[in-house]
This record gives sequence, C-alpha cells and structure tokens, in this order.
Amino acid sequence: MRGATVRRLLKSVSQNLPSTMQRIAQAVIKLLYRKPPGSEPLMYRKVLFDELLERVGMGYFHGSRILEIGPKDGFDSQRLASLLPVELVMIDLPEKLEGNKRWLNQITCQKKYIEANFMYMTMQEYEALGRFRLIWCTGVLYHNAEQMRMLRKLYRLLEVGGYLVLESATLRLAKALRNGSYVEIHYPETYRQTGTVTHLPTAGAIKAWLTMVGFREIYDSNCYVSHHKNLIGQRYACLCKKNAEDEADAYYQKSGLNPKYRFGDST
Repeated sequence: MRGATVRRLLKSVSQNLPSTMQRIAQAVIKLLYRKPPGSEPLMYRKVLFDELLERVGMGYFHGSRILEIGPKDGFDSQRLASLLPVELVMIDLPEKLEGNKRWLNQITCQKKYIEANFMYMTMQEYEALGRFRLIWCTGVLYHNAEQMRMLRKLYRLLEVGGYLVLESATLRLAKALRNGSYVEIHYPETYRQTGTVTHLPTAGAIKAWLTMVGFREIYDSNCYVSHHKNLIGQRYACLCKKNAEDEADAYYQKSGLNPKYRFGDST
C-alpha cells in the first residue's frame, strides 16, 4: 500500500476507538507521518498562492495592505510578504502566540501582529483594521460557528477590486450530500473532539454564503490535485473578487417597506 493509503486506513480505524484512545492514536499517526524539520506540511497552500498570482499577477498587491487570518506556521505569511505589501496584518488567537514567535521575525515586510479572535473583536477594533486588497484565510472558517457572518465581515474589509483567498474543511458524509448545499452540526460533541468544529459545510454551502454576503466572482481552486488528492471532496478552496462596494443580498425585502437587512450584518 502507498503511504497515503495506509495513513487514511489508520485514521479510519482510529475513529472507531473511544475518544481518549482516538486522541492517542491520532498523536501516534501524526508522529509517524510527520514531515522533516523545516519542510512545508500543506503544499496545497503554495499551489493556491500560485493560482492567485496566475490570475492577477505579482504586482497586483504591491504597495497594498494584506490581512492574514490564522497564520499558522508562517509559510503563507512569508509568501504574502514577498508581494511587497505596504503592510501585512496578521490576526491569531492568544493560544497561538508562542508557536508564532518561532517565525514572526522572519517576516521582513512592514507587519502588525494582532492577538485576538477575529470574530470577537470590538466594533472599534474591527473598524480600526481599515481596508485590504488581499485577505488570506485558510483552514479557519470551519472552526467558527457563525460562518456566514465571518465571510460578511471579511467582505466588508476588502477594497473594491480586492481578493479573498478562502480554504476550509467540508462535510465528510455521502457523496450525494457533499454535492449539495448542506451543513452538518456536531454538538454537543464537536467533530473529532476538536473543541471548535461544530459546523461542517459542503462546498456548495460555502459558495452560497459567499454569494449571499456579496461576492459575485468566485473561482474554484484545484490546489489539492498535485499534492493532496486525498483531500479532494473533503476540503474546498477558492479565490473571490469584490467587484463593488456592496453587492450583498438581503431578506425581508418582498414588501419593499423594510430597509436592507443584508446577510451577515446582524448585531
């Protein structure tokens, strides 16, 4: 068997174990299949970055402001810094600070690191972020329960002509369900005992939300094909362009008597 096939088989078997044994098994699997020190574990993110540049060109973000939500291991941050932004703003949870300190000093462009949960920033903190020509948000969306609201907040932070690069885990049930627009709820037990994943949407659900909050130009990514074929159907990535100041849809509009209640703007 190929290594990737064996790893999937071990993961499948581990899911049938009691929760405590699952955590131990997953830790062992991670140890057995860890990458060599200094290597990049998730190469699809490099491919996603290359897809973005193929669409807009290297100079499109030169001298602009870039926002990264959940920078993780710093590999994406270094790529974003290579675009020569006037400022790279990174937001991550307090619990991630110690790990991020290992690579933060390698980011040589003008940068700002904000220790916060993006979804729980005050209105004043949110507005103080300003606008961005590029927002990079990979592996974050599915860890939040209010996913449409998060996408709306990101949309509003973009300049007109700016791009959101989005990547997320998706629903893992039968293919017939994965091809629809559905959200699987994991509560009170979170998905695989993550403590964060309560909602797993399909790719169709994510695209519906993106359209609802204002995006009219959405390009599906093929970033998993070259390095991570096992993730096809389990994750979704896309490039989204903001073409106008606000193209979000609204509800309670049939009567024509209400103001615009735009999706994701409730307080």
